[in-house]
Amino acid sequence: MDGMTATPVFSARDRVELTPPNSPRSYILGPMTYRERQAFRADHAREGGVYPSREQVLEALRQAVRTAAPDNAATLLGVIDAAEADADGEETATQSALAVIEATLSDDPAYAALLAARRRWLGMLPWCAARHSLRGWSGPGLGPFQRNRGAVPADLMDLLPEADVEAIGLKALALMRPDPDAEGNSVAPSLSPASPAPSTAG
Repeated sequence: MDGMTATPVFSARDRVELTPPNSPRSYILGPMTYRERQAFRADHAREGGVYPSREQVLEALRQAVRTAAPDNAATLLGVIDAAEADADGEETATQSALAVIEATLSDDPAYAALLAARRRWLGMLPWCAARHSLRGWSGPGLGPFQRNRGAVPADLMDLLPEADVEAIGLKALALMRPDPDAEGNSVAPSLSPASPAPSTAG
């Protein structure tokens, strides 16, 4: 191409075998096609809901401080403001102070609901990615492999060990990245609710 670098295009035939750590089972995964990626995102939206933004979570934390109305409320609100301004998390003292506030007010209903929504979004991400990327499996405790309308049926997915599902899902997400040579140097998306939403672009 004139003046352009071609982006590598995965073939649906480029399958990889994965044996999760300490697992006697092996899984075959394939990079998702464009339509499969859209189906995965729609499936994840249904199963995982919406990932609350950092701004939403911190605003709920502010409201929790106002509701609790401690004597040092102004100081706590200042810490939250400073932590929000420190988007890269470089101010460790500020982030540590924020963590204490978060732990103290974790039972506030509105704040806790947003944390739960984050956890569900993150928890369902590898499950959804795995069911759309899986192409086969073998090993003890696994029944016959099936795909129905482009994905492994939910009841079969629910029989897989949680650690296997997470390993498969993270590998599936890595296969969605456009540069396969960068995969070995990439960092797996964090599944911590305190993190920004991992990207599912690809």
